[in-house]
Amino acid sequence: MSEVPQIIELARVVDPFLNGGKLISYTSRYLTKTGENYGSIMLAITAKVQMLSGDVEELALVAKLPPITNDYFWNIFQPERTSRTEIAIYKYVAPALRQLQWEMELDEEEIFDGFSIYYGSRISLDPDSTRVDRNALLVQENLQASGFKPGNREKMFDLSHAKLILKEMAKYHALPIALRVKKPQVFEEDVRPYFQHFNMNLGFGEKEKTQLEKDILEQVSIATNNTDRYVEGVRELYRDLQKYRDSVDEVKDNLYTTIAHCDLWINNIMLKYDENGLPCKVKFVDFQISQYDSSAHDVVFFLFSSVESAVLDQHFDELISLYYQSFLNCLNSLKIPTESYSYVGFLKEVHQRAPIQIATALFMVKIILADHSTLPDDYKDLDLSVMSKNVGKENITKRTSDIIRLAEKYNFFLSN
Repeated sequence: MSEVPQIIELARVVDPFLNGGKLISYTSRYLTKTGENYGSIMLAITAKVQMLSGDVEELALVAKLPPITNDYFWNIFQPERTSRTEIAIYKYVAPALRQLQWEMELDEEEIFDGFSIYYGSRISLDPDSTRVDRNALLVQENLQASGFKPGNREKMFDLSHAKLILKEMAKYHALPIALRVKKPQVFEEDVRPYFQHFNMNLGFGEKEKTQLEKDILEQVSIATNNTDRYVEGVRELYRDLQKYRDSVDEVKDNLYTTIAHCDLWINNIMLKYDENGLPCKVKFVDFQISQYDSSAHDVVFFLFSSVESAVLDQHFDELISLYYQSFLNCLNSLKIPTESYSYVGFLKEVHQRAPIQIATALFMVKIILADHSTLPDDYKDLDLSVMSKNVGKENITKRTSDIIRLAEKYNFFLSN
């Protein structure tokens, strides 16, 4: 890996969040390996903080920088949009949702606790700047130091993990809806403006778009023994995904429009385990491409990108029902009327959004399961040629086959 980027004036960002303490010094190292994060640079920070008492304590933090060493991903992830969006989650959304839950007198164990602690941010060194530049920064607690473990992209989630994650995901989706209903002015002024539609295609040239489509269709062809109806079905799905990405239509409010994460896969979910080794707490991270959209996008993408195929084969309906009931329970706890939220209506929403997320899962599988030998040592050298390099890999072929088979089983995109 190349030299760790220097963070200029870190104290100016974090000091206001240290309860009167002051940052004295810090050391930093890369937090993630190449291939675990594409749209940003993640640094683990060990900070020495002088408290009001005079004692010096160590604080484990994470600093998130835009992709300053990789112009290719700077263009794809468009920090002018994505940095603002993720900062808004911690600066505006998380406090507003917690305040709403307190005001509704929820018990502490009921309160959604899926965000990491925020330690400040900036879009530029210039406090008067209105443009995101290469000194943009988001600082959070280091969840690993708090006992949370990152997901392993080579190991899909089993049933117990999937259940816990879906329960917390349902809360994450229900709370912004409750905020929209209970505090419409707060929602419209402090939340909605930061979650416009994100179009990743703006960062791709026509040659790259053609290659990405070629790669996904070649992978599907290998996984299905060149069965035309699957290859052509995925071709149609993938082109629908491109139309969805390119859409400029404003998303209209409906029962399920909320702050969709839009990237909820293994690497963006962290878990804590109890003394029996069972998952007991969840944190969601990496909100860069979050947008105002249907919650069903996250549900389908999570299941098809990150849950064991055997679990989806045997427990899919159970998991969908569990999410729905958890979603309703959260709305009810916040005294939001739920008469309109029928299960049949929710299933219709899932089926309407599923084709886009089946295509997204098929697109992402070569990233999620990428062979380490196909990844460069340094993030600055990373690009999407990793997709082409992983076409035909055995584990990717198997997962691709499973996604298509399961999508057909649940009537999400192919006719029998």
